[in-house]
Amino acid sequence: MSHREPVVIIGAGLAGLSAARALRRADVEVLVLERENRVGGLCRTETVDGFAFDYTGHLLHLREGRVRDMIIGELAGKLTEHVRNASVFLKETYVPFPIQANFGSLRPNLVKRCIRDFRRAAKAVMPVDPSFVRWARAQFGDTLAELFMIPYNRKLYIHPLEEMEPSWTSWSVPRPTAEEMEMAARGEDPGTFGYNAAFYYPTHGGIEMLPGMLSGGLDDIIALNTGVVRIDAERKVVTTDDGREIGYRSLISTTPLPALLEMVTEPSWNSAGIPAGGAKKLRHSSVVGYCLGLDGPVLRDEHWIYFPEANFPFYRVGVFTNFSADLAPEGASSLYVEVAHRPGEPPGNGSMEKQIMEGLKSAGIIPPGRRVVARRSLAMPYAYVFYNRYRKDHLDGILAGLREHSILSVGRYGAWEYSAMEDAIRWGIEAAGEVMR
Repeated sequence: MSHREPVVIIGAGLAGLSAARALRRADVEVLVLERENRVGGLCRTETVDGFAFDYTGHLLHLREGRVRDMIIGELAGKLTEHVRNASVFLKETYVPFPIQANFGSLRPNLVKRCIRDFRRAAKAVMPVDPSFVRWARAQFGDTLAELFMIPYNRKLYIHPLEEMEPSWTSWSVPRPTAEEMEMAARGEDPGTFGYNAAFYYPTHGGIEMLPGMLSGGLDDIIALNTGVVRIDAERKVVTTDDGREIGYRSLISTTPLPALLEMVTEPSWNSAGIPAGGAKKLRHSSVVGYCLGLDGPVLRDEHWIYFPEANFPFYRVGVFTNFSADLAPEGASSLYVEVAHRPGEPPGNGSMEKQIMEGLKSAGIIPPGRRVVARRSLAMPYAYVFYNRYRKDHLDGILAGLREHSILSVGRYGAWEYSAMEDAIRWGIEAAGEVMR
């Protein structure tokens, strides 16, 4: 294919839109193929009877300077900054998050065990190449690991944590110092921890404002309702779900990496370092977000709450109207309840909403008699990447092999990473730069 062919981008989520925007501004011919009827990917907002529901909690943490400056600059006056208010519901107690810095709120016998085990762990040698389970015990001690780290992540990731390696924790799981843990044991405030200690959220309208901003001026290069079913890496041609063939000079894919590998038809994958059958060995968990509009206020002021215990079917609850009162009619409230499941095996029994409501009442989030007046279940088939050994050993080679064929796989699911929205935007901009170079 000649350089007269466009750069083709698969997916109009945050990474795809950011790449398209950067290429358009550099006067590079580009075409975005999006299978849905509007842009945004999972960064979308659905409206039901006056309630605005996001695909669970999409919050802007904005750590990285260039992306932060762009978003705050272009959405000036449209964002509200929040200081995180989050808890862990454990042993019928609300413990401020992160629990490893606030376990002094637990019962005295648990506090003693937590600090005792942490002191032991601090003297131990970290295992070489540990599983997540061994890492959690070595980092925080057995008690905290068994109270929260292990059961919560089992609910979230579904797959055996003994098969998970812990590299994803480097930025997402804060570890207090020994002094800060001692402060937590005494019930003192050791300060804020974690990448999500503060965040921004749109004052009005929900998170779909963000892809709306990124897609401004790109309508003529975005083909909606256009999915890709096959990629001929040798000829540099994509085939769409309506049978069209579109040539490209470079391809930027934001589709989940396993799905991308299944679409590519190229006999020389092994010579490019991509193992046969690799798509099926890249694992993940799926999530259903049960979004509920209520006829009155919730009883908690947290932004979100974690539920590690097995008697709750969900692992996290977030309160939309604690991000912005604009997301529900006056006097009403809304929340989302996240339930993880194995891919292809959604929690489909009809009693799920009943279980959810019972759990919300027993945890004191909503009062007895509170009614659901609007609802929407939002499925996320790809939700959390599972960091198994196969991913660790082969991901770099897979991505490099795709690059050899002028295919850049980027974004949270394209790069097969655990990451935030701002990372997706940054990846899109960097992919555009790589294509131009």
